[in-house]
Amino acid sequence: MPRSLSLQDKAQIIRECQRPGATQSQVATKWELHRSVVCRIWQQKEKLLADYEAGQSNGCRKRGREGKAPAVDRALFTWLKEKRAQGALLAGPAVKEKARQLAASLGLSDFKASDGWFTRWKKRFNVACKREQGGKQSAGKLTAEQWQREKLPRILEKFSPADIYNADETGLYLKGLCDREKSEKLEGGKAAKDRVTVLVCANMDGSDKRPLFMIGKSKRPRCFPEDFRKLPLNYVSSVNAWMTGEIFINWLQKWDRQLCWQSRKICLFLANRSIHPQGVVLTNIQLEFLPPNATSSMQPMAQGVIENMKGHYRSKIANRINLALDMDPNADVQTVLKTINLLDCVHLVAEAWQDVKPTTISSCFRKGKCVVPEEDVRDEDIAEFDDPLNNVPLPVNMDKEDLVAAVAVDEDLLTFREQTDEELLRAAAAARPEKRFCADETYHNAEDKQESEDDFDEVPPPTNSELLKALNTLRHFSQLEGLGDRVYRSLWDIESHLQNKIVTEKKQSKL
Repeated sequence: MPRSLSLQDKAQIIRECQRPGATQSQVATKWELHRSVVCRIWQQKEKLLADYEAGQSNGCRKRGREGKAPAVDRALFTWLKEKRAQGALLAGPAVKEKARQLAASLGLSDFKASDGWFTRWKKRFNVACKREQGGKQSAGKLTAEQWQREKLPRILEKFSPADIYNADETGLYLKGLCDREKSEKLEGGKAAKDRVTVLVCANMDGSDKRPLFMIGKSKRPRCFPEDFRKLPLNYVSSVNAWMTGEIFINWLQKWDRQLCWQSRKICLFLANRSIHPQGVVLTNIQLEFLPPNATSSMQPMAQGVIENMKGHYRSKIANRINLALDMDPNADVQTVLKTINLLDCVHLVAEAWQDVKPTTISSCFRKGKCVVPEEDVRDEDIAEFDDPLNNVPLPVNMDKEDLVAAVAVDEDLLTFREQTDEELLRAAAAARPEKRFCADETYHNAEDKQESEDDFDEVPPPTNSELLKALNTLRHFSQLEGLGDRVYRSLWDIESHLQNKIVTEKKQSKL
C-alpha cells in the first residue's frame, strides 16, 4: 500500500535532498519510497516549501483544502502571526472578531465566524488558541531574566561564541548629517529620497561580520553595475525600502545553504517581529527569539554596533564633503551632496562596516547580557559600553556633539510596520503558493512603478577624455608620492580597461 506523506514529511525530504552529496535514490531508500515519488516531490519543491514556510497548511495534513473565504483565512493567519510576534496573548473570541472585521472589509455579508469555522481554520493552519488566564504567563514567553537564566546557558553550552550571531535592521539616511528638522519621521507613503534599510549581522566574538544587506526603493539604480554581485554588499528593493517577511526569509535561506555546504551549524538571535517568521525551514541555522518585551535592552546590534557603524559612515561622508569644499571654495554642502550617488554611498557604508572592531561587537553582546557573566571587565570594555562612538575619528569642523547628532538623525526611521487590514487582504488575495522568490530577486508589488528609477540626483558619467586626463594625473601623483608598484599597476589596469572600451565604442560606431 502506498505510503501517505504529510506536508511536513515532504518538506523534510526536500531538505535531505538539498544536503551536499545526497542523492534522490539515497533519500528514497531511507524513507522506504520509490525513487519516482522523491523525484515528484523534488519537482514540486517550490510550491511545497512555499506552503510549508508560509504556514498556510497544517504540516501534518495530507491534503490541502481552502475554506469558503480563503483570503480571510490567509489574512487572519498573517495578522495572528504579527500579533504573536509582538508577544500578544489572543484567545478565540478576539481572533474570531478579527475574522469578522476582515470579512466585512471584503463585503462578505454571509460570512459566519462560527465555532465550526474556527475549528476548521485552526486545523487548516495548525493554530492553537488558548484561553487567556489572568496573571499566568504563557509557556515560552519568558521574561528577560528567565531567558538569560534558563535558556541562554543551554545555547552557550551547545554553540561556541563564533557560532552565535545576532541580526537587526536599521533605517539609514544615506546623505543625512545632522539637520534634524529636515529629516522626516517615516510613517509611510513617500519617504526621503535617500533612505534605505540595512540588515546588520555579526557573531558574538566579532570574528565574522556578515556582508551588509541593504534594501532600497529603486529596483535597478542607474549607477549600479549590471552584475549586482560586484557590489560590496547585498542589495534588493522593496516598496518604501522596508524589510518584509519574504525578503528576510530569502536572506536567511541563502545563508543556510552556504552553511550547509560548509557543514557548519550556527545559532541566530532575533527580535520577535512579524518580519522574522518563526516557521522557516532551515537545516543549519537555529533561530532563537529574544523576549518580546526586552528586545531593545538585549539585542546586541542595538547596544552600540549599529551606532558605531553609522558613526564611521557619517564621518566618511563628512570627510568627502570637506575635501570637495577645500578643492572648490565656491561649492556648498548641498552641491557636493548632489555629486554623491547611491553607489558611492554603498561603498562608504560597506567601508564603515569594515571599520567596526571585533571588540566593539563582543562588548555589545556583553552589554545585552547575551553571554555568561564575567567577573572581570576591562576598562576598555566599559568605554565601549558607555560610548559606542569613542573610536570613530572626528572629521574636520565636526565635534563629538555634531557626530552624535548626525548619527541620531535616522534613529526613529521605520524599517517595517504592521500591515493594515486592506494590505493583509490584498496580500492574501494575491498569494500564489506556487510562486517563490529567488534569493537575489527584488521585491515590489503592483503599485510600485519605479522600474529602474534612481531617487538620487543623476551625475553624468565622465567622458573618455576626462577619464584619461584623470588617470594621467593620478599616475603622476603616485610617482611623486612613491606609492609603489601596486598602485601604479592598478592604474594601468584601469587604463587598459578604458582603452578596450574606447576601441569597442569605435567598432560599434562603424556598424
